[in-house]
Amino acid sequence: MVSLRWVYEQGVSLVPKSFNKERMRQNLQIFDWSLTQEESHKINQLPQRKGITLAHALGPLDWVLELDADL
Repeated sequence: MVSLRWVYEQGVSLVPKSFNKERMRQNLQIFDWSLTQEESHKINQLPQRKGITLAHALGPLDWVLELDADL
């Protein structure tokens, strides 16, 4: 839940996928609290990798991109 909340606080739209009703309920709980400034700062200090998925007739293509954080 912390990672979902962090993404939400970054202003990014997210659509978590789950067919488990309990997990869906848990995912909705990210709106009931927020990270402290210290928690956000610690998470922001973690090395980040960005990934993309492209749809292709032969199946999805996944890449993990190591980009400069300023991009």
